Amino acid sequence: MRRNTVMPVLALCLAGMLSAACDDPSGADAAAQDKQPAPAVMVAPVTSEPVANSMEFVGQTEAFQKVNLRARVTGTLIAQDFKEGAEVKKGDVLYKIDPAEYKAANDSAIAKVDGAKATIVEAENQLKRYQILVERGTSSQASLDEAQAKQGQAEADLASAKADLERTKLDLGYTEISTPISGQIGNSAVDVGNLIGPDTDILASVIAMDPIRVVFSVSEQQYLEYRKAQSENRAEDFTPRIRLANGEIYAQEGTWDFIDNEVDAATGTIKLRVKFPNPDHLILPGLFVNMILESADPKDQLVVPQVSIQENQSGPFVLVVDDENRVELRPVETGARTGAQIVVSNGLTKGELIIIDGIQKVRPGGTVNPVRQSASTSAN
Repeated sequence: MRRNTVMPVLALCLAGMLSAACDDPSGADAAAQDKQPAPAVMVAPVTSEPVANSMEFVGQTEAFQKVNLRARVTGTLIAQDFKEGAEVKKGDVLYKIDPAEYKAANDSAIAKVDGAKATIVEAENQLKRYQILVERGTSSQASLDEAQAKQGQAEADLASAKADLERTKLDLGYTEISTPISGQIGNSAVDVGNLIGPDTDILASVIAMDPIRVVFSVSEQQYLEYRKAQSENRAEDFTPRIRLANGEIYAQEGTWDFIDNEVDAATGTIKLRVKFPNPDHLILPGLFVNMILESADPKDQLVVPQVSIQENQSGPFVLVVDDENRVELRPVETGARTGAQIVVSNGLTKGELIIIDGIQKVRPGGTVNPVRQSASTSAN
């Protein structure tokens, strides 16, 4: 009898639990969540615009001209006629070495030249006298030969004295150190009062800042492909531009300056050089920049806002919203950047809607409430 009593009780308890579960408000909440509205996301259409093909390389800037000033004679530095970091002009005297010793040597050389000239005049007169005496028969041929030898020696002494004079003139001129180019001078390695000479290191450097050059390298494969395109009359003309370290594109366009005549065996690359106007001296030698070779003939290409591009282990992708407002993860291939846009070379078609804001709210396969990007938002 006891067993028969327990079973009906358990059945009643189980029925009560099921009833309670049906009355539990949490179950109602779950059902309500399934009926929540789709999250709102901002979308933008895939568009096309003229975009110039471009390639980027890492480059480094270098001076168009650079001169290291050195002393060519030894002496005490008595003047430094420039301000460090200032602009100097070709021919400006920047350093002066005490010229006293070299002026004295030059004066002595001048005197020796004058003495040699007097000696040669005397030797020539003596030779003429002996020539007359020999013709008259009152002097021997030996005396004439001796006079000729003295005249020749006098000419040699004069030539030697003139050479010494030129050397002392040079040494005296070297006491003034001038710049052979115009440009900006750096810091001075010596001070007035220092003893300097040919063994002294660089005194200062003058750099011509305008124009500036950018040196970069391309692979031998890229070089060969371009030369092949040239031979087939399908090579594009590229405009050289540079992106600075702060991300800005330098306003000035470059011109080709040099292509090396050999491949670097260690890297398999060929060195190229481009020249850029630098009137404001914004670009200093030694900067690392991105060298951009931009096609001079833009072509229509598909573009999307850069903010729409996401990346996973498989590469870049975007979230596309279809006609039923469902989200699809779409792998894409990207190209050059153009302002806030980026070129998509594969994976999308013009007019498709892609999510640009609210990506964190959605998942592939889910439904969304797409809100078109406004013109003002797009402009920002």
